[in-house]
Amino acid sequence: MDRDTRDAIAGGFANVVSFDLEHWYTATLLRDEVTDPVDRIETSVGIVLDVLDEHDTTATFFVVGEVAHEYPELIGRVADAGHEIASHGHTHTPLFELTPGAFAGELDASADAIEAAIGERPAGFRAPNFSVTTRTQWAFDALIDAGYRYDSSVFPVETPMYGVSGAPVGPYWVDRDRPFTDTPPGDADGLLELPLAMFHPRIRIPTAGGFYGRLLPTWLLSRGIRNLNRRGIPATIYFHPWEFNPEVRVDGVPAHKRFVSFYGLDRAREKLSTLLSTHEFTTCERVVETYDR
Repeated sequence: MDRDTRDAIAGGFANVVSFDLEHWYTATLLRDEVTDPVDRIETSVGIVLDVLDEHDTTATFFVVGEVAHEYPELIGRVADAGHEIASHGHTHTPLFELTPGAFAGELDASADAIEAAIGERPAGFRAPNFSVTTRTQWAFDALIDAGYRYDSSVFPVETPMYGVSGAPVGPYWVDRDRPFTDTPPGDADGLLELPLAMFHPRIRIPTAGGFYGRLLPTWLLSRGIRNLNRRGIPATIYFHPWEFNPEVRVDGVPAHKRFVSFYGLDRAREKLSTLLSTHEFTTCERVVETYDR
């Protein structure tokens, strides 16, 4: 990427705001704890669409294929509002639990469901639970072979649940033989990685969103975005629509899982609104377009 493009990104338009669109009860920490859940997906998505509309912002929604199949009109509504629809797998199964062949099947099924809902196949992918790591780097082969344009699954710091220590903090071209190393465009395999945001390239505190977005103060999230932008790096942040709907809280979940899953739900909408009013955001697809090969 040339200096002019980096300056344009740092100057304003190209941070990414994204939403992983799944049923709240399929989240990794909840899927084995919740029985007979109440479906909140339409209300939750409606809340997010209202906030985005208030700030005239377009976002990328990484949609689970089963959700697209079950709610095609809802996914069509999201797309008709100008937002990008990308893949979040078909069954919201982390890659740790899949074989390469099963993952290829998930990609096909997800893309088919999304195409049936909106009339086009997705260009981007995000793994459930950010499960593209050194253990599952074979996923890049499947994404490249399937013709995906970008991935946004790499969490560039190791956490107890996921992450890749030392992975690039900013967008980079993927070499399938060295998928966590920034590669010159001419030597890469045509897939751009959009890692999730850290506070600083050297201070790798997760500030991308989700639980971290609900836990950390808004000023710290905003400072992290500015830290990256000053270095010509677009910040990729994410949330789940259910995180904006306090009605998803349920009893009977172990304390630590309840804390991670439900802490800060009441303030999530206000935080998102503040971030959207303070920084410029757009879709993954728009940022990918700035990285000319």
